[in-house]
Amino acid sequence: MQAEDLYDSIRTGLIAMLPRLKRFADLLTGERRSGRALLGRALESMLAGEHRYQRGTALDIWAFAEIYQQWLKELRDHAGQTETDDRSFEPLFPDQSSETFDTFTAKFLSSLPPQQRLTLLLVYGERFDPVEAGQVLDVTSETVGARLVRVTASLADQLAERGPVTAG
Repeated sequence: MQAEDLYDSIRTGLIAMLPRLKRFADLLTGERRSGRALLGRALESMLAGEHRYQRGTALDIWAFAEIYQQWLKELRDHAGQTETDDRSFEPLFPDQSSETFDTFTAKFLSSLPPQQRLTLLLVYGERFDPVEAGQVLDVTSETVGARLVRVTASLADQLAERGPVTAG
């Protein structure tokens, strides 16, 4: 396979994943505008450096990891100057599926620390197993599991505070 064929293959795969990549970038930054800007920079970097992609690696894991690494690099570059806007995440999801989150769910997601929120998205939203999610986030599968335990504990606490919900 020639380099140009690999580029076309990566480009086609990235285009097919755009809705997933957009959602991930939006969640990383905490808002849509910043997320789309991050995604644009990451895609540009991926396409310019397609030689970094190793054949046999799942393209989605590679792309999510590249976006995550771009985000970390920018955080380090801005050292304390970058603040994420953790307002309601309700606007992030309607374009990605036919379902919208209720207010409780949106508030719960926005209350999570970014690493827990991203782990939750990768495992339950993107259906990555803990090993794959760990590859994206550059942590062990045990760390992914620990984060999911903390998310579960947070959800249990918030549900207890909320009290019983009546069907209506």
